[in-house]
Amino acid sequence: MPGGLFLFDINTPEKLEGLDGQVFLDETEDAYCVWRAEFSKRSRMCSYFMDIFRLDRETGQWDRGEELHRERAYTIAQLTAMLEEAGFQDIRTYGELTMRPPKPGEQRVFLPRERKLRQYDQRDRKSNYRRRPG
Repeated sequence: MPGGLFLFDINTPEKLEGLDGQVFLDETEDAYCVWRAEFSKRSRMCSYFMDIFRLDRETGQWDRGEELHRERAYTIAQLTAMLEEAGFQDIRTYGELTMRPPKPGEQRVFLPRERKLRQYDQRDRKSNYRRRPG
């Protein structure tokens, strides 16, 4: 739907690069997860390789699963350019859980934005309503 509010946060490139080679562990009574991160400077991609073990309470056995998550590192300038290209205006960034601009070394950045309905969006919207079967 054209127009609307768009709010998201990103991990900064500094944070993603700092995760390279790190290993993490999370454990509960019925789950065990270990993951490691690798950051590629060439592709600017952080990959998280996860091994997840879940306890099957009926059998008492542990089931193993694997997941791969990837997160690309974008600069604030790159994100701003992409948002502007998509029709967002007056783009602002905020530091982690603050209402101030991000500081150097910030781990996460928030980008709330509203996209106004542009003239061609309004025409497209009206024509879509007329095409619906009655």
